[in-house]
Amino acid sequence: AFMGCIGSPDRTGARLVVRTTRTADGAADVELKYLLLDPSEAFGEIRKEARAVVLAGGTMRPVDDMVRQLLPRFGRLALADCSGAQRALLDPKRVQQFAWSHVVPQSHVCALVVDRGPTGEPLRFAFQDQANPARIREAGQALAALCNVVPGGVVVFFPSYALLAKMQAAWAAAGIVQRIARRKPVFSEAPDQDTLALYTEQVRRPGSSGAVLLSVVGGRLSEGINFSDDLGRAVVMVGVPYPSLASPELKERLDYYESIAAPETAPPAPRAGQMGPRARSLYDALCMRAVNQSIGRAIRHRADYAAILLLDARYAEPRIASHLPTWIAGGHALQSRPFGPALALVAAFFKQMPPA
Repeated sequence: AFMGCIGSPDRTGARLVVRTTRTADGAADVELKYLLLDPSEAFGEIRKEARAVVLAGGTMRPVDDMVRQLLPRFGRLALADCSGAQRALLDPKRVQQFAWSHVVPQSHVCALVVDRGPTGEPLRFAFQDQANPARIREAGQALAALCNVVPGGVVVFFPSYALLAKMQAAWAAAGIVQRIARRKPVFSEAPDQDTLALYTEQVRRPGSSGAVLLSVVGGRLSEGINFSDDLGRAVVMVGVPYPSLASPELKERLDYYESIAAPETAPPAPRAGQMGPRARSLYDALCMRAVNQSIGRAIRHRADYAAILLLDARYAEPRIASHLPTWIAGGHALQSRPFGPALALVAAFFKQMPPA
């Protein structure tokens, strides 16, 4: 009876997701998750009692999807609890967004989109491109060259553990890892060891030229870790880390978000197998919020400085670029560059920076 109650499709805004996987010995492992898809219901207690609500954070961009999910005018059921006067107060024009500049001056940040590698191979790592050996080698060659001009630590983020393992193995087979290691020892995020402690020890060792840390967006090292000063003189994003659409939890969330468009603003229904515009907006926001959290790990105080390199041509596309934090480019759109000119800019950037 309990399962029937919480799994009822009449409970708009909540879903029971059942997922079956196989253990190493072939046995079935069943996982149940009860998902809250409509946060405006839980947020409603604050909304009804407060005269003003302030949501503050260091890495909240993009925020449009957050506003749409928390304010009741975007959710059909929550509107039923509001009087006409309350609805007028919740006009979108009364929602104000503020974004302040970073604590560091713009001269302390060198942010670049790199669309081509050292030999001119396009840098794009969508799912269908991730098996392209030429592009994998090109990213490795770019990282190896970058390590020659960046002092201290270089933190490299990948979209998934699978892609990290694939690219690291390919780089090792091509001798690229060994080439990097001659300049900076390479550490890779692993669940069975304290990779961060080993990386930190190497970077801070007297006379050290730094180290390279390979990690994953959304992993243990992408949130809540401060790569300040020499621990993160450069952050490199390999690819655009869109979450997997194979996740049943994500699919339920996207489907629900697409379904709650107000009747007067509802877009045309998407064709079978295609993502609707509202779902696409949320999908982009989830991805780019994770990107922004990762690249923000390197600038931690007002005297800090770092280079940020986005190794994927898609970061220059307006839909994605509009979600990047304003502080990395001083409010201007990032321009994409081939690797050669980008490397020259990075080298010049560090020459003008004071020694740590």
